[in-house]
Amino acid sequence: MTILFKRHFQTAYVVDDVKQSAAVLAANYGIKHWDIMDMVALVGPGQPLMFIANAWVGDMMIELMQPDENVTSIYTGWQKQSNATFRLHHLGFLVDSDAQMTEHKQQLIGNGQPIVSEGSFGDVLDFAYADTTLEMGHFYELIHLKAEGKSFFDRIPVN
Repeated sequence: MTILFKRHFQTAYVVDDVKQSAAVLAANYGIKHWDIMDMVALVGPGQPLMFIANAWVGDMMIELMQPDENVTSIYTGWQKQSNATFRLHHLGFLVDSDAQMTEHKQQLIGNGQPIVSEGSFGDVLDFAYADTTLEMGHFYELIHLKAEGKSFFDRIPVN
């Protein structure tokens, strides 16, 4: 059995307003430098996420995601009953190859944790979300960086 918590690199939150939430993290936690992507401008309307913000804090990436509440997805209504500004959505884990991605996905599925969302950003990365919410309270994301993945990560500001 593979140990699945190796290579944890990302902690991701769903927020109601990416820019306001980034400002809170800047004021209260010193995380001042962000890469904010307007997903509607980048890929068009109808996407599950309107904005994504990323920042490196040491070797940990913090991700803020503002969903489009009109698009049904794994982000829609995430823990809306909470009054928290930041609602933990997933932890991200890197894998080194397509084969390792498949192996980890099969292990999660075998554990009763289905893959509920997966896809690709061209030559940048492949991703897959396993539903670990019943045991962990959040999703588990696998990321395989492809040819352009390192340069994509390198452009994210370091705090």
